[in-house]
Amino acid sequence: MSEPMTPFRAARGVKRRAQMLRHRGHAVLCPVCGHRFDLFKDDWNRPNALCWRCGSHERQRAQWLLFEQRVELLRSAHSLLHFAPEWSLRRRFERISHLRYVTTDLYEPDVDLRCDITALDLPDAAFDAVLCSHVLEHVEDDEAAMRELRRVTASGGWCVVMVPLAVGVPKTYEDPTIIAPDERERAFWQHDHVRLYGSDIGDRLDAAGFAVEGISPEQEFGTEMIRRCRINESDFLWLCRPK
Repeated sequence: MSEPMTPFRAARGVKRRAQMLRHRGHAVLCPVCGHRFDLFKDDWNRPNALCWRCGSHERQRAQWLLFEQRVELLRSAHSLLHFAPEWSLRRRFERISHLRYVTTDLYEPDVDLRCDITALDLPDAAFDAVLCSHVLEHVEDDEAAMRELRRVTASGGWCVVMVPLAVGVPKTYEDPTIIAPDERERAFWQHDHVRLYGSDIGDRLDAAGFAVEGISPEQEFGTEMIRRCRINESDFLWLCRPK
């Protein structure tokens, strides 16, 4: 659903175009929208992070690079379920003519389906492709969520999962007694996170019924592309296929 034109939206568009002109350059590249700049926009907690044109974060740029690198993923998919869809990627997926693209979220209004990821009101094998990025760290019962991701992913299809990852930490840290927002931020990096994932997330996805490939950004895209697109070392992608 496109956002209606309003004076506020028009002013915002003018401001964005002015910022794009002010930051013209070739130092950084956004693969999602294809624009280049002298640097990216600062986010609230880190510098040089957001695309001036489409607003993509590091993780969204990593996802689109994966789809550009492995073109068969989107080419072979006829339907895609996208959890908590980000505007930058949503715009790209909506333009793929052969793809039935469906957005879902538990709280956001501008989606096709209002769904609880731990109990999806969807039939088995409903989608050839599923994208679930930075969602599971918010879910109390992530085992149920992972099983649901597996259940709705069709045989021969795929599911890409990303989470905030503590690189080099082997085991996911959870403590259900940590409920205060400031304590959660200290323990899990954000006030609304309920765990901090370690590298055993691959084992957790495997236990849900997926064959899992952990994709390192540096190994998949190369050091130069990582630098130009400002992708983080921790932006691992977990490419999951039904066993």
